[in-house]
Amino acid sequence: MTMTSSNAFLRALEHSESVEKQTRLLNEMLRSLSVKDEEEEEEEEDRALFLDLRKREEYKNHSLTRSVNIPYDELSGSFHLLPPRERAFSILLEDASSSSSSSSQSLFDKQREMFQRGDFKGVQWNIKYAFMYNEHFVNAVDAKILEIQKDSSLRNARLGTVLALNKERTEEKKKINRRLWEPSPSVKELYREFLSNANVDNSVVLDLGSGVGRDSVYLASKGFDVLACDFDQMALTRTQEMAKLYSIEDKVNVLKWDARDSDAFARALSSIDDVSRLKLVLGVRFCHKPLFAQIVKNLPKESDCFFAWFHFAKGCEHSKVGRPNKEKDLIAPKEELRSIFTEDEGFEILKDDVSFLSDGRPSANFIARRKIENARA
Repeated sequence: MTMTSSNAFLRALEHSESVEKQTRLLNEMLRSLSVKDEEEEEEEEDRALFLDLRKREEYKNHSLTRSVNIPYDELSGSFHLLPPRERAFSILLEDASSSSSSSSQSLFDKQREMFQRGDFKGVQWNIKYAFMYNEHFVNAVDAKILEIQKDSSLRNARLGTVLALNKERTEEKKKINRRLWEPSPSVKELYREFLSNANVDNSVVLDLGSGVGRDSVYLASKGFDVLACDFDQMALTRTQEMAKLYSIEDKVNVLKWDARDSDAFARALSSIDDVSRLKLVLGVRFCHKPLFAQIVKNLPKESDCFFAWFHFAKGCEHSKVGRPNKEKDLIAPKEELRSIFTEDEGFEILKDDVSFLSDGRPSANFIARRKIENARA
């Protein structure tokens, strides 16, 4: 566990003893919200700020609107619902103060140790603040909300939404399903630049090598019907569970699928009832190069379709991480994909560049579009 995260848990315990101490920690957290954070939060109202580890019934009775509930005893199977490692977030801890002091300490240690171990790779999250969700915390939040409401400044209005309580929402207000997890930054940019103004009604996204489904669920939340294709059945199950969690299970279908099959793309297409609905063929951190020729050959001529592929670029082998390092697993930017998705095949190249992941590895970002009128006869 990083020093910051370890300190967050210890401070949560130290500040749990009174309303005054909980208020002090709340004030510190609110002051830490930067201007950049404010802009990001305003842009994405569905983003959560808190992970609430309490039991579901407790969460249902009283919770912060900017929180996501994953009970402590369910957390080990839900790491894919947590934020990217570089993004800071806060944790609301289950409290056991009504039990014996030894039991309370034990529960605290269990919650802290869960995050100290990190995910299955031992990678830890960036936990900036932690709060013990007890009576003192509830009273501190109530008092802080009243204080904020007395000042109508823009900043305080925004901070009020940070601490808003679910119990204050009326049925008429829009229900927002918050998320801590993030789709691929490349997919968010793709949607913002090329798809946000598209008519998503009745449009289909084919997500190849979809993994646990964050990108699939994100695009489904924007209105697309998504077919998530992957070889890993557990990943597909998690995709379905995530879609159900956000009440868009009718927008996400899954297909157990092997890219190594000679007819892999045609098989994926056969699962779409009307191929003219196909709007996007997507691949993120997934590469089986023979698939590209299949896509060019079989992409329906009756669909106005984008092709977007975001994968590790040549140069990864020289990065600190050093992998992937085989040619078959790396894309040559501004060369390889543009030689396949050509103008002669009816494609217009919209983007072909390189960005860098947080760990320093280069990523090839390729976006092309084939309009119906450009499709080869």
